[in-house]
Amino acid sequence: MSQYYYRFLVLALLLITGTSFGQKKTDLGFFAGTSYYLGDINPSQQFYSPSFAFGGLYRLALNRREVIRANIIYGTVKGRDKDFSNLYQQLRNAAFTASMIDASVLFEFNFLPVVYQPRKINFSPYTFAGIGYEIILSSSYNTRSHLSVPLGTGIKYIVNEKVTLGIEWSFRKTFQDGIDGVPNPGEEKYQSAINNKDWYSFAGIFITFRLFDKTGNCPVYQKK
Repeated sequence: MSQYYYRFLVLALLLITGTSFGQKKTDLGFFAGTSYYLGDINPSQQFYSPSFAFGGLYRLALNRREVIRANIIYGTVKGRDKDFSNLYQQLRNAAFTASMIDASVLFEFNFLPVVYQPRKINFSPYTFAGIGYEIILSSSYNTRSHLSVPLGTGIKYIVNEKVTLGIEWSFRKTFQDGIDGVPNPGEEKYQSAINNKDWYSFAGIFITFRLFDKTGNCPVYQKK
């Protein structure tokens, strides 16, 4: 099943890339920020034990509000019971570290039209969701690569016709409970209603560059 989802994701990325050359409304950019984990060891603390994350993103604008997007982000997640004060975790003393590549295809919706207007503050909040695949590179436990559902929000600032800056915060819901090596405890009072399955989160900043201008010409090859 995991191979099926992986092949589907690769095919989707190829289709987006091929479509972009017909649309000529594409951005390519870089992401840098943090990654962290929510699950049985850390059921609710945001930005717990963050690690450096980085990657690339690719956008195909369908119009000024709707965007198809692809992400490739490397990150590390970790946790240990000793970081928490409750007696149950102190006695369990579980710990883990895992590194991964997050590959996602997303639909992004801008709440305001994304267009550059001189002498104006050009920005838009946005939200996104899609399908992802977490390629596990290393893990303290025998964790397999797996499917995820990315959900997130952010705000972007259009610097000029070619450059956009932004900040975003996203979560990856998984459908397995093995990244931390800790199964749900038997007693209900020790279980988290939200985090019975493991989650990952990425938060950071990005910069993107327009590959083609509004006339369809590549800015790299424009004559001065």
